[in-house]
Amino acid sequence: MVLRTQKLADRESPLMSTTAQIIESIETIIVDLPLVREQRFAAKGARSQSIVYIFVKTRDGIEGVGESATPSGPWWGGEAPETIKLMIDIYLTPLLLGEDAFNIDALMAKMDGKVFGNNFAKAGLEMALLDIQGKALNQPVYNLLGGKVRDSLPMSWPLATGDPKAEIEEAEGNIADKLHNIFKLKMGFLDPKTDVDRACTVARALRDHASIRADVNERWDEETTSWAVPRMIDAGLALIEQPMPRWNLEAAARLTAAINIPHLLDESVCTEQDMLRVAKTNAGNLVSLKIMKSGGIRRTKLIADMALAAGIPLYMGTFLEPSYGAGANMQLCATLRDLPYGGELAGGLLVAEDICETSANYQDFELHLQEGVGMAMKIDPDKLRAFRRDREYSIHAFSK
Repeated sequence: MVLRTQKLADRESPLMSTTAQIIESIETIIVDLPLVREQRFAAKGARSQSIVYIFVKTRDGIEGVGESATPSGPWWGGEAPETIKLMIDIYLTPLLLGEDAFNIDALMAKMDGKVFGNNFAKAGLEMALLDIQGKALNQPVYNLLGGKVRDSLPMSWPLATGDPKAEIEEAEGNIADKLHNIFKLKMGFLDPKTDVDRACTVARALRDHASIRADVNERWDEETTSWAVPRMIDAGLALIEQPMPRWNLEAAARLTAAINIPHLLDESVCTEQDMLRVAKTNAGNLVSLKIMKSGGIRRTKLIADMALAAGIPLYMGTFLEPSYGAGANMQLCATLRDLPYGGELAGGLLVAEDICETSANYQDFELHLQEGVGMAMKIDPDKLRAFRRDREYSIHAFSK
């Protein structure tokens, strides 16, 4: 028997036959999209969502698209659309021009070495680089991350008006349309008693045919949390998210031990180091993943792997990304096996005007994976021209 060997470089492989994709240009565009209704957060309310779209072109003519979205401004993580655009244009673009888009590890390290933080900006750039890789290899991004284990994910819808009667009606409409039967109350913008009464009213009305969760966005101290959460649980609350400040892991651990529903940590888990601390302190028993807060899809997947290794299941959070960002998030979700409470990538339905040629696919209470190469989503050039902040003409031609 004759054994024949072959050099790795000579093997037939799409990956090995692909030439370097040298970055030639990077363009950033801020887009302002109207929302179907006001979206309230603990810190503010919003009627539009501003997003930075990032277009990275290579010398071979491949264009990768990234999206950086904040929850309506810098209140959550310190970055806003204007700062994201500035950091990319002035500081990050010079670091990437002339580099190979396939060298993501080296490029992320290069950006980290020169620019501290700014995870939202870096996440959008990494998204564009992964889009380039997928297009160059004729593969969906999920195959670059290890392959898919799911085609869809149950989706939550935000209830964020502050009016319990209106929120119950909104939820009932979503259930009837088979869009959502999971709902998350955005809390923290009302005084605690009013907020808790509102949450209890909604939970009692919907508890028999929907899952009701609550997100307080760090607005309560431990005393208020200890008073409020048991009352909401008695009314039918199924999950509580980040009621206390992100730094207070000791109080978070006490809450986790005291209640019989999942305690979801979001703001407390942005980095791999955060994940280690949460696992060591038992501060939460469910972790919210967000591409933007953690600086990219690959770093978010690392945090997910660390959480699962510690026995902590996953949840897919949102910064109200419309269809392109929702599709990018689903590329990651497709590779994650332990998402028992689904996610909330509902931004594609919250915007009154979409910017993609094909909108994100919501049906039967789930967001479905879009198949195709790269991120599998395409920006509509006409919509981009109409909704970009520096446009020179009216958007009314595209209004519903």
